[in-house]
Amino acid sequence: MRKSNKMKQIVIALLITMFLPSTLLIAQKGDENDKAGVVGFKFLNLSYGARGTALGGLAAQASGAEAMFWNPAGLTGATGIGFTFGQTQWFVETTYNNVGVAMPLAGGVIGASMISVNYGDMMKSGWAGDTEYIFQANQGTFTASDMALQLSYGRKLSDKFSIGGTAKSITQDIDGDKMSGMGFDFGTQFDVGINNMRIGAVISNFGADVDPVETKKETATALPETFQFGVVAQAFGDENMGLMAGMNVTKYSDAAQRYSFNGEFSLMGTAKIRGNYSTGSTQQRLTLGGGIVVAGFVIDIALASTSDFGTVTQFSLGYSL
Repeated sequence: MRKSNKMKQIVIALLITMFLPSTLLIAQKGDENDKAGVVGFKFLNLSYGARGTALGGLAAQASGAEAMFWNPAGLTGATGIGFTFGQTQWFVETTYNNVGVAMPLAGGVIGASMISVNYGDMMKSGWAGDTEYIFQANQGTFTASDMALQLSYGRKLSDKFSIGGTAKSITQDIDGDKMSGMGFDFGTQFDVGINNMRIGAVISNFGADVDPVETKKETATALPETFQFGVVAQAFGDENMGLMAGMNVTKYSDAAQRYSFNGEFSLMGTAKIRGNYSTGSTQQRLTLGGGIVVAGFVIDIALASTSDFGTVTQFSLGYSL
């Protein structure tokens, strides 16, 4: 009888993990083609954290402070105060950063984080003149930036099942013109208990469309909602010396579905070698990376090969007590 109840709990947890977030996404948004060119705040879809980038997502594997950027349910993996910082030298002069801190509190784990993108200086062009409008290609420079402030909370509902959520305040600034909104993430993780298998699902950036402040004539901007489902298991060995293999399925509200197949090899519990291959993306397919764990510090790097912009380098530093 006890075994039957346990199996029932596992089945229910699996169903919630796999289908609830995707149902929410489908219910809020229609066909992805209807949103092409309308979805804004796309910086929220960037990969924040070298480990997650190298693995094509961390729906199932996110743990501790890094989970704030991938799946807030993974916050429950923090056993003490954790800190994470990451920087990516992206295309052209664009740089984006992420920083966060998490700590056990109120029966779970709470975290605060920030992500920011700086697009550098860009040439300004447009119409000029008082009486006769003349197009001028060079009118100086302007800057653009994006930022999101996030508050996250994760909690274990059982020793196998975790949930988590994130609320985020989003701001976009283009040459002094700002647009702000609110977004939310909700995620789940489940430890199957067999062969170190874990599954996870997260719906990110859902919320109301944002109306431009300057004029009512402009079309409201939708958030870049995303659903990701992931599964990972021990291919051979164990967590100290062995290979974890898995996959992530990512569904965007405005783009094609993406599949990522990944592996993370652990060497003596201190060194990590990672890689993933993704389908559904015409720009980025192969990503490699690695990491070192020393005295509570975690240093990660990811190298993402793109078809048009060369290799993108991502660096992350983490620490946990």
